[in-house]
Amino acid sequence: MRVLSQLAVTALAVILGACATVPSYGPDPALTPGRVPTFTNAAQIDAYVEAQAEERAAIRQRKAAEGFEDYIVVTGSRIAGDVSITNTQEAGVDEGGIVKATSEHLVILRRGRLHVVRHGDDALEPVSSIDAFAPGDENPGDTWYDEMLMHQGMVIVIGYSYGEGGTEISRFNLSEDGQLTYRDTHYLSSSDYYSSSNYASRMIGGTFYTYTPTRFREGWRDDLPFLERRNPDGSRQRIGETLVPASMGLAAPLLTDPSPTADLMHGITACDVVSEDLTCSTRTVLGTYSSEYYFSRNAAYIWTGTGHNARWGRASRDWGSLLYRIPFDSDDDITAIAAKGAPVDQFSFLEDSETDSLFVMTMGDFVFEDSGDFGLMMWESETAFGDAALLQIPLDRMGNGAVQLPVSQYRALPQISGRVQNRYAGRNLMYGSGHGAYSEEPPELFVVPLGENWVQRLDIPHGVSRLDRLGSDGVAIGTDSEDALGFTSIEFSEKRPGARIGSTYLLPAAEEGENRSQAFYWRPDADNPDSGDGLMALPVNKEIEGYDFYYLGSSTAMFYLERRDGALFPMGELGTQPDEEVIAAAQQMEELEDKGECQASCVDWYGNSRPIFIGDRIFALMGDQIVEGSLAGGRITEERRINFAR
Repeated sequence: MRVLSQLAVTALAVILGACATVPSYGPDPALTPGRVPTFTNAAQIDAYVEAQAEERAAIRQRKAAEGFEDYIVVTGSRIAGDVSITNTQEAGVDEGGIVKATSEHLVILRRGRLHVVRHGDDALEPVSSIDAFAPGDENPGDTWYDEMLMHQGMVIVIGYSYGEGGTEISRFNLSEDGQLTYRDTHYLSSSDYYSSSNYASRMIGGTFYTYTPTRFREGWRDDLPFLERRNPDGSRQRIGETLVPASMGLAAPLLTDPSPTADLMHGITACDVVSEDLTCSTRTVLGTYSSEYYFSRNAAYIWTGTGHNARWGRASRDWGSLLYRIPFDSDDDITAIAAKGAPVDQFSFLEDSETDSLFVMTMGDFVFEDSGDFGLMMWESETAFGDAALLQIPLDRMGNGAVQLPVSQYRALPQISGRVQNRYAGRNLMYGSGHGAYSEEPPELFVVPLGENWVQRLDIPHGVSRLDRLGSDGVAIGTDSEDALGFTSIEFSEKRPGARIGSTYLLPAAEEGENRSQAFYWRPDADNPDSGDGLMALPVNKEIEGYDFYYLGSSTAMFYLERRDGALFPMGELGTQPDEEVIAAAQQMEELEDKGECQASCVDWYGNSRPIFIGDRIFALMGDQIVEGSLAGGRITEERRINFAR
């Protein structure tokens, strides 16, 4: 992949209508059948923005006459070898997270600080700690330090800075003895990208990628992505110029009634993090605030609305949505296809090399009948309703975006609503909902084989708040009507069609302690990794007299289940009873946060508890503590614990 020495907007792509008279600022989309057309010059963009403004004004007038109020969109105020210790959505795609590992050390991002804990040579000891922001930063509290990545002895901290109005990227060097040294800080202009379920950054093949949306409006020149370096005195210096190349192809946005609207430039930024000075490039497409993104090993996908349904809360049969494919190789064209509905979240996507296609589970937007629509804002992805369908999109069918995905590529699925979960396991889609005591809806779980034309319903005794993988099998997790947390394994086999329930275990008086995908971990049996046997772990919350640990504090326990010969066996918990000092520290943090005196990231929005497996060793990260356990006699017992942040 070619990496530029300056931040360049290499494509401003716009969805095309299926048929209409082409306005003066755009050519015929038929001239670019194989790729998304792009603006030729700034004058075309100005003309498009002016047409958009006129259309929005007309919409407001129509809505006022109909008695509707405008919907307001709020963007927010607020050197050893690397070791994989996180279950990720895609193999080979490392996701930003709160804990990373080398063969000698753990690095933890916690409340605006980085902490290093040595685990090599059977140790478990704090080594060093450093602020996750630049030295001398007088106001780090205006940034949420959400996630980090590691590559070749470098720690990259990613946060969103409301004070600086963009993504803050700070680099730290990790020495062989576990010392962290601040290197530099850069600011990448972006709008708030916070997601309730997705991570903003990835590391793929040594290249750092991050999602960077920016506003699209009359002053679009000022909103084009750019990169700045922070100087030692706190001032900022622009690196290179923001470019709109004059010969990047053609653009033909169609101004019909209703016309496509564009509120955001959805950017995928790639950076060479080991370069002396951070070098980045951005590829950007146009869309609405309604969006979701997914990273495979080969490309980033952005699903976005194209009409007024997302911005104004209205549904239409004709507007639909648009799926962009942005290849990581900048020499390859951006392609797109129009479709109906919207994905639930990033787990709705699967790039399948076997069929050279993309599978997407969608809901809403009148795919088959008038069942309603929902706005796919990233922070509203927990709730979905409407038509359900599984789309199979051949990658070679994606082109300039003017063509709708044929109805033959939609598989109608049984409808569900509420807090819908979906996940692929092997060549199967699992989806379900229902939260036991927290929902009037009964638990529902469906299995959809990718290569078949039928759907299977499985009856489980608890709701579905999480779906994950146990190797080639699956697991459904959720509470039941008696407040127990249920775990049910879902078994798949190449020798028989469909799925079957393997085993269920109910943990009394418990609930999930973390909703992030990385909070769950599955470690297959090292001696026989293909057997389906292994150990799973998940943070849970249980009531502790005198203190409620929900949300701000640590999860009260890390719960372990062993799968052996298809059956689930409880192995016990680590950290069920925190000591008084830990409770006092958590209460102190709450008081500081209430008074506005916390320095930075008082609340870890991306969670604070993770199971960690390194070789045969078992660790539980819970807030400021790491607890090490060992398995003996079918039970897990605590060996030692440290407070690395004290």
